[in-house]
Amino acid sequence: MNQENSYLNEIKELIIAELSNVDRLKDELKLYVNDEKARRAKGSILHDFYNSCERIFKLITKEVNGDFEAEEHWHKQLLYRMTLELKDTRPAVISKDLAASLDEFLTFRHLFRNIYGFELMGDRLDRLVETFFVVSEQFKKEIESFTNLI
Repeated sequence: MNQENSYLNEIKELIIAELSNVDRLKDELKLYVNDEKARRAKGSILHDFYNSCERIFKLITKEVNGDFEAEEHWHKQLLYRMTLELKDTRPAVISKDLAASLDEFLTFRHLFRNIYGFELMGDRLDRLVETFFVVSEQFKKEIESFTNLI
């Protein structure tokens, strides 16, 4: 196995490990879905989900693209850069539809970091909890497809 293949395999293994964290978050959230008093726990799990997505995106940007710079508004820029195919570097990592769904989790993460847990509003949190399982499965599917292409 040449050095480049070994390096790509390492990146794939890191991505797979992070995807297993997403699976753990899904299992954990299932414990709280119908518990109205567990708002803080649900918010934390949704926060962690987007953190996991962003770790994968940063890894790809740094190790596959060859650069990562934290500029102003870099979180949103990083998300939408993942929808771009970079000629001679990599295919698109995720679809634009998935990016739009993940943007809601990014926005929520920012909110979650800047308020008290008891301030979490029901409707927005409940909507994200409802969509979490579908979005996280789509995320996993698209990331796995990406890793098969690199």
